Amino acid sequence: MKKLSALALMTALALSACSPISPEQPPNLQQITIYYTSDEHGYLEPWEDGAYTLGGAANLMARLYDDGYDPDRDLLLSGGDMWTGPAVSSWFEGASTTEVFNALGYDAAALGNHDFDFGQEVLSARAGEANFPFLAANLIDSDSGEVPEYADPYLLLEVGGIQVGIIGLALRTTPDIVASSHIEGLVFADYTGVLEQVVPDVRDEGADVIVVVAHVCPDDLRGLVQVVSDLGVSVLAGGHCHWLTNDERSGVSVIGAGSHWEALVRIDLFYDTELGQVADREVEVINVRYQTARGNPLTPDPDVGDIVAGWSAQNEELLGRVIGYTETGVDIGWEMYNLFVDSWLWYYPQASLAISNFGGFRDSISAGEITLGDIVTVFPFENTLVDVELTGEEVLENLSCCDGAVGGMTVTGAGTSLNVVLADGSALDTLASYHVLVNSYMYQGGSGYLFADQDPGAYDTGIQWREPVVQWLSAQGTSEEFPLESLLDPTVRAPW
Repeated sequence: MKKLSALALMTALALSACSPISPEQPPNLQQITIYYTSDEHGYLEPWEDGAYTLGGAANLMARLYDDGYDPDRDLLLSGGDMWTGPAVSSWFEGASTTEVFNALGYDAAALGNHDFDFGQEVLSARAGEANFPFLAANLIDSDSGEVPEYADPYLLLEVGGIQVGIIGLALRTTPDIVASSHIEGLVFADYTGVLEQVVPDVRDEGADVIVVVAHVCPDDLRGLVQVVSDLGVSVLAGGHCHWLTNDERSGVSVIGAGSHWEALVRIDLFYDTELGQVADREVEVINVRYQTARGNPLTPDPDVGDIVAGWSAQNEELLGRVIGYTETGVDIGWEMYNLFVDSWLWYYPQASLAISNFGGFRDSISAGEITLGDIVTVFPFENTLVDVELTGEEVLENLSCCDGAVGGMTVTGAGTSLNVVLADGSALDTLASYHVLVNSYMYQGGSGYLFADQDPGAYDTGIQWREPVVQWLSAQGTSEEFPLESLLDPTVRAPW
């Protein structure tokens, strides 16, 4: 008898554990199957992590079908942050990801903070292209007092004669981590108050079962369990923190699906039509990965694969120009931080210092040829460089409150007791003025930086923040014989 591999055995057990209700199941029990992903970030193509290949939209579709997914019967939901990631998504401002979501058959998606990265006009365009609604019951237009036109507070769908209400929640702290110009006129309301208002409305419209999809960390959702339990909500599906979570408290399932389509969560709710409530549930985390050396055990879905290939070809045509070469790759860390901020000062010598928020660095650069697309993947946001004139004391205030990658200086100490040595070896003068390059997100107050208050008339150079590193890399002429590694500065320039 042929033995099953560990992966095949796990897959077989998973499929048998979550098969549809058998004929012996009481007829008053109706099964509702929900597949859930979150924080996809536009990872349309498979990606490698050590010995494993993970995700990929075509692999996800194949995995869903292998698990028995029926788009006409089952629900497929997302917790948001659909785009902003690899260049194949970010460069097209989420249009590629939206088309792939349509092909996968998503029924609804919560709005994540990164879904605002290209502004509300672009978000509205994506909503018009999507075959499914964007949900955010706590997202309020300050002028109208209503949910903006590109979103809905909730969705009601029928599954096997059972009405399922799906309510969306956007992250309350979005204003702290998204450029203010992209969320102008929006209020992100308190979760509890909104749910206490909206859940009864959804009930009044006929919902038998209620699911909340929220771009909120599962730990924070646990604080809502008692509230939603009292309201009769069956599932709190979270995101944002990229955690895999499967927890049940007070009759409420709290789930999280990780990120980048590396996994999904399947939850089967068994609704008792006589009692009018969920009588039982089964939850399973399904991985979408395989050992690279053993090859892909899935047959990637050809239709989804063709869509991804089309966008990848466009991406290659637009961003495939080779600008450098790295022998080992550049991971997120001080080598990368120093490379990018130093290129700003090289490109714009009018400034002597540079600071970049760590959150702006989104991915590593893989070994081999470096393309424009690789730099877009690292820096996917559409920021410009702003020349801010600050005193030395104001530089310290920003470093103390918000840290960051630094150029033109080295920082030691901790908290409010920081010491700064400039590139020429001199100490930072707290009374002197310095021209400091920051990105436009930071200047607008993102991540808590103080620059706009300190220099309201700062000069926006109009330089796209990726451009200096592209030009610097192009100028170095790196190759297999002269790889980038010989030019990288690994110095840890700050204590954080």
